[in-house]
Amino acid sequence: MFDNLLSLWNNREELRIFLGKHPYLGPILFIVLQALQVIIAPIPGEATGFLAGFFFGAFKGCLISTIGIIIGSSFAFYIGRFFKKKILSRYEQSPYYLKIKKVFKKYGITGTFFLYLFPGFPKDILNYLLGVMPISFKAFIFVCTLGRIPGTFALSLQGDVVYGGHPYKIFFVSTIFGLSFIIFFLFKKRFTI
Repeated sequence: MFDNLLSLWNNREELRIFLGKHPYLGPILFIVLQALQVIIAPIPGEATGFLAGFFFGAFKGCLISTIGIIIGSSFAFYIGRFFKKKILSRYEQSPYYLKIKKVFKKYGITGTFFLYLFPGFPKDILNYLLGVMPISFKAFIFVCTLGRIPGTFALSLQGDVVYGGHPYKIFFVSTIFGLSFIIFFLFKKRFTI
């Protein structure tokens, strides 16, 4: 495995050149991988977010990852809606469900937004469980997208920094976090639960 990682590192420029020569195939495949990662979770989202930055750069990697995450999250949300009774019968006493229900009941979409922002919180499970909550799809997409962009950008930036060593880009992570908070609080009243 270490040899594979070393080979990837030694050939990283060729990988970006290859992806540059295939401007549609690489991003489309990565979007599908990222969406599947959210729905099925075969590999950790942190790994795919990091690789997006490594392969595509911080900004393009963030965009590609975000598209995949939103597609996957939308599917998970509707799976939660469709199988609401089965999910509730199985997970009604689960600590994740109880925590999400409590936060949602007490703080609404504001609490949900912070759950997406909180590092380490199982966001893929959150997508399914929000499908059983009384939240509109429009509000879900708003909260999910804004709540996930800062972390997604941070992972993409880390991948890009590892690829090329651009530590000044860390400043942009803070800016993205701040903008997400501002946008959320400016527009949250437009979304009703």
